[in-house]
Amino acid sequence: MSEAARVEPSARPRDWVGLALLVLPCTLISVNSNLLNLAMPELAAELRPTAGELLWISDVYVFLVASLLLPMGALADRFGRRRMLLIGAAVFGAASVGAAFAPSSLALIAWRGLIGVGAAMIAPSAIALIRSMFRVPRQRAAALGIWTAGFAVGGILGPVIGGFLIAAVDWRAVFAVTPPAMVALLVLGPLLLPEHRSTTARRTDVVGVALGIAGILTTVYAVKQLAAAADPAVPLLSGIGGAALLTGFGLHIRRTAHPVLDASLFRKRAFTVPQAGNALAFAVLYGTQLLIGQYLQSVLGMTPLEAGLWTIPSAVAYAVGGLLAPRLDARLGAPNVLALALVVSAAGFATVGLIGTGSGVVPFVAGSVVYSLGLAPLYQVTTALAMSTAPRDRAGTAGATLETTTNLGGALGIALFGSVASTAYRLGTAGAGGGAGSGTPGGTQSIGDAAATAAHLPPAQADALLEAASAAFVDGFRLVVLSGALLLLVAAALTRRLLRDT
Repeated sequence: MSEAARVEPSARPRDWVGLALLVLPCTLISVNSNLLNLAMPELAAELRPTAGELLWISDVYVFLVASLLLPMGALADRFGRRRMLLIGAAVFGAASVGAAFAPSSLALIAWRGLIGVGAAMIAPSAIALIRSMFRVPRQRAAALGIWTAGFAVGGILGPVIGGFLIAAVDWRAVFAVTPPAMVALLVLGPLLLPEHRSTTARRTDVVGVALGIAGILTTVYAVKQLAAAADPAVPLLSGIGGAALLTGFGLHIRRTAHPVLDASLFRKRAFTVPQAGNALAFAVLYGTQLLIGQYLQSVLGMTPLEAGLWTIPSAVAYAVGGLLAPRLDARLGAPNVLALALVVSAAGFATVGLIGTGSGVVPFVAGSVVYSLGLAPLYQVTTALAMSTAPRDRAGTAGATLETTTNLGGALGIALFGSVASTAYRLGTAGAGGGAGSGTPGGTQSIGDAAATAAHLPPAQADALLEAASAAFVDGFRLVVLSGALLLLVAAALTRRLLRDT
């Protein structure tokens, strides 16, 4: 009997309790991400990272998640999804403790990378367990909706918790949130979660993993070096090397018997097109989130807690969008929902583009609510399509593929849009002249660096420095969101056209 024709058993009450436990680490991953965005201004003032180091602190986590999701998904299929989930929880919690005591920017980058390794173990294992525990499509859709809502809850709790911790202690306290909850997962996981592994799982494609990681990191290094205005030969050679490695990765997965990435999935337009649109949307989102905390605190002068509270409306909107997604899918169909979600997201980012140094918080809040209403259905419908395409015994790999495209899009968004914003800041302050102590922003690495410098200047010079730095930062922020909105509109048109006959 085919998998489609098989009558699947309904989920047990224990499975729904287990789902609540699976939502916990995913919610905390979302909380952790929001916490760090709010901590950026104080972090930059204490550690004084370069512009490149500041970007690495943000995106080393996402890049390692994106690079390792596929092999971790395959390992989860082979050795057990619950086992991989629990190992990931242990790594995530321990690395968070290390990050809290990081003495330098480079040490923080290393600990953030290890947190990414733990997250890469958790995400595909959680999705695969949901696929195994909820076999009836209607129940699985509901479970995925609850799981998606967990990210929104993290978005709501993160800014409040982060703002309070930063105000009461300092930025290092944000890393203290996850370890206790990860301990709870380690204790309760064996009691509430079933173990599932594939009976046909394959050995890990070590060559494919190495080529993929090396290609991604080399390409990203090239983008960052371009933004740093380094010797042009460095980004050029890095870009050529990255392209060669990624080409080798593509050829390898087409020819090897057991590739880390199942290239056959991408031959299906109904799988590939949603993945591409989702990755692009989250590239714009991650690139924007990198700048939000700095805008609210360094430009508008908010405290960390105030900044956190103003991000809550967008998190609530994301939760609402996730709840609406199944109804929209049933009424409009997946192709129409995906195109509509991309248009709504583009409208939201374009609204954020109305910000200015004197515009206040309204354009940001209104725009973030609108783009969150679009992003949640986009991610959820893409998730449902991905999980319904793959065979059950490759659920871990399919979940990893989905999370890889999302996180890789986000990581590239941080690298590309973060580099755009950094370059715009540098060009915008180049004409100011002077140096770090002259009362002009020329020579400062970022708006956080300018704020730290201004603290040691006379009031008149400090005000002049911050005004010029804020104007340059806002110009870069506006360029990021408006270019992102344009890309999403193009993606919406292509999505509707390419999925019309599927």
